[in-house]
Amino acid sequence: MEESYSKASVSTTAAPRQSLFLAYIICGLAALFYVYDYFIQVAPSVFTHDLMKTFAIDSAGLGILSACFYYSYTLMQIPAGLLIDRFGARKLLTFAVLVSAVGVTIFGYTHSFFMAGSGRFLIGLGSSFAFISALFLIARWFPHHYFVTMAGMVQFAGAVGSLIGLAPFASLINTMGWRKAMIITGILTFFMALIFWLVIRDGKRTEKSNSSTIFNEWHRLRIILGSGQMWWISICGFMSWVPVAAVGALWGVPYLMKIYGWNNTTAGEWCSLFWIGLALGSPLMGWWTMRQKRRLPSLYWCFLIGIVSAFMVVYASSLSPVLLGIALFGLGWSCSVQSLSFGLLKDTLPAAVFGTASGFNNMAAILGGGLAQTSIGYTLHWLWNGAKIDNIPTYSIGDYQIAFAILPAAAIIGFIVSVFLIRESYCKDFEA
Repeated sequence: MEESYSKASVSTTAAPRQSLFLAYIICGLAALFYVYDYFIQVAPSVFTHDLMKTFAIDSAGLGILSACFYYSYTLMQIPAGLLIDRFGARKLLTFAVLVSAVGVTIFGYTHSFFMAGSGRFLIGLGSSFAFISALFLIARWFPHHYFVTMAGMVQFAGAVGSLIGLAPFASLINTMGWRKAMIITGILTFFMALIFWLVIRDGKRTEKSNSSTIFNEWHRLRIILGSGQMWWISICGFMSWVPVAAVGALWGVPYLMKIYGWNNTTAGEWCSLFWIGLALGSPLMGWWTMRQKRRLPSLYWCFLIGIVSAFMVVYASSLSPVLLGIALFGLGWSCSVQSLSFGLLKDTLPAAVFGTASGFNNMAAILGGGLAQTSIGYTLHWLWNGAKIDNIPTYSIGDYQIAFAILPAAAIIGFIVSVFLIRESYCKDFEA
């Protein structure tokens, strides 16, 4: 890239007061795409039996189908960060929403497992720009001390999307069927692309007078890949997203249906507690780190809460519904680590590579989610005793508990990395 961002322009110069309203509108729209991103991630969890019956697949096939979203999302994170650093968010966001709209429409219409997977792949491809674009626009339109709290608010918005994708979407599917519901979603997504093109603006870019500090794409990659702290921070992001994809986005609803005999709507309502925990934890933990001027204590507490909550969820068959709700809420809260990890990155790396670094960190998190969904699916398939109900494979509570052992394992690894390998940044902007 033949130009770079001014240190002041991205992180230390506040937007003029008269521009704050516009900043909230633009960043709010970017967050809307993140609402959609989460909604479309979790939507399959409330009609897993329909998908298994429609495409004649078992848990392994369902895990692959759902994870197609995560694999394209993962592959695009570094390219998305590079592209946003170079071209800005407006054009790329509009194009990304269009791609996702096409994917949703294909998924709603097709009777082919391959085409359904391709549709999920396209949805993930488009959605891969959602979070990075929101962070990019926040960094452009708001001063540094707003960043972690605003990033947490974006996570809050995403969690709201997940809530919509559970019980409310389950009720819609039970009324009109999953195909019609997905096609309507695709139509609304096309309209969202039009609104993005008309409203979103990238913000001002101030040129650096010193031409010796030029950041091109290869230079950005060298900077972030050469940062040991970025690797450890990304590992924490990877571990934090295992419960999101495993419990919140796919297997939580069928797991609760099996344990308590609930229907998909009731199980979705209880699983919503996971997303409420994430929705509240992300902005509050971000605000707390800025108040304390320290990042790491919040990181430790999130992983500790995750360890306890994960063990409770794994052995949910022996819990009362109240304790189950507390465990799901705590597990969601523990995933606030992801928004904290972006704050650590912003403290650790130059602003000119933040889009690329964010892409790498988000890639690690989404890869963790995709591998978790696939791993649980294959573990259930391996443990399956051949039992079926209405020609749909059914799994025992013990099968789920073995497959869910990945949850406490991820939290323990994240805690160890955060305690011994990540340095405290004291919430200081790198550019300052």
